[in-house]
Amino acid sequence: MCDSTSNFYSENLCSATGITAIFSCPGRFEELADRPCSGMTGRSLEYILEKILFNGKRLNRSLVGINNAWSKVEFFAKTNRSEADDFEILNSSNIDRLKNELKNTKIAIAFGDKALLALNAVKNAGRSDLHIVNAIHLSPRRINTCIKKDVFGNVLKKGAKGNFKKRLSVVANDIKRASGGLFV
Repeated sequence: MCDSTSNFYSENLCSATGITAIFSCPGRFEELADRPCSGMTGRSLEYILEKILFNGKRLNRSLVGINNAWSKVEFFAKTNRSEADDFEILNSSNIDRLKNELKNTKIAIAFGDKALLALNAVKNAGRSDLHIVNAIHLSPRRINTCIKKDVFGNVLKKGAKGNFKKRLSVVANDIKRASGGLFV
């Protein structure tokens, strides 16, 4: 039996694929939905997963775990910030929590700098077998400001219909490349 977590804002940490998507922390939409990775970030994750194959299977939300570098809900109207600081992320009790929650994870996709920071700390705390795939955070602001060309190298024209999905396809391709052949 897989007893994965007492963290409310995680799911499916005992997935058969051993893949977990790691985000910074739960926010306003997660709190409203009582579910991890909700709102636009959740829809973006689902779109990206559909573009990735692992062991011949197209990924989807039911095949991957979801967790956060920081388990507490953070958003400006509630906590006057949008995520934990590095000191909180790297606190030994937080890293121990994440290490325990990721005990069944073989491949972790770090969506953003805080997720990558936490996963590297978990790896250094005894999970040298953990394969970390780095990706940008899936917030619309980050996606829209960082990705200026589609997967074919064409410049995305400001305001053009379909740009956001084209940008998410770029993220999916970047994840495939960063996986070292684990994802296609």
